[in-house]
Amino acid sequence: MKKFFGYIWGVVARPRATFDELGRLTSIRPAVMLVSFTLLLAYLNYLLTTLTGSDWLGTRRELPDPTYLFFYGRVPVRLEQWVTIWFTILPFLSLLGLAAVPGLAHMLSKLWRGKGTFEGTVNALTLASAPAILIGCGSELLFTVPANLISGHPYWWTAAMNGEFGPVVAAIWSFYTIGIYTITSDLLTIVLGAVALHRVQGIPWWAAALILLFGHVLWVYGIMATFVR
Repeated sequence: MKKFFGYIWGVVARPRATFDELGRLTSIRPAVMLVSFTLLLAYLNYLLTTLTGSDWLGTRRELPDPTYLFFYGRVPVRLEQWVTIWFTILPFLSLLGLAAVPGLAHMLSKLWRGKGTFEGTVNALTLASAPAILIGCGSELLFTVPANLISGHPYWWTAAMNGEFGPVVAAIWSFYTIGIYTITSDLLTIVLGAVALHRVQGIPWWAAALILLFGHVLWVYGIMATFVR
């Protein structure tokens, strides 16, 4: 476990050396551990919202009933089932993501005579997403249940963005949600992923960046959108 958290810190503090080490591993255990750790944080947040009677992701107020899922929002489901369905497919999506983007990156790297192994690519690219995961899960754990309890609102996150706590809070929180929680997380994933792919496969920087950009867009707006609206 200490080694695992050392990899996470290494991605932030010394990414090149850490990706070199991850690329030499013959087991994908670090990648599986990160996926499991992410799922643990997500289910912990859901458990806390359920125990405190909070509204997970603000679905009760923000989404219509019925709401829509799958194939870019084409399958109607009852609003009360939305969260259950999401947490049912979340492990499947997590395992799919463990292989989809790294697998695609590994294959495309061969166009530039990449020399890395599949296991090394999976480990390096999965751990490259660790900072974005920490931003996302940390934000959701801090600014859902704790913020709900302090403010007395069942879903502080959405209420703050909608201006229910004043225009200043709305502006600050909208900037954080869009600029840090979303855009910065995506950029970190792509940039660190490009560094990881460059180190593991030995391909040019620009090729690694193109592969990661393509893979990230395909995953978020293609594969993920097939399952979640």
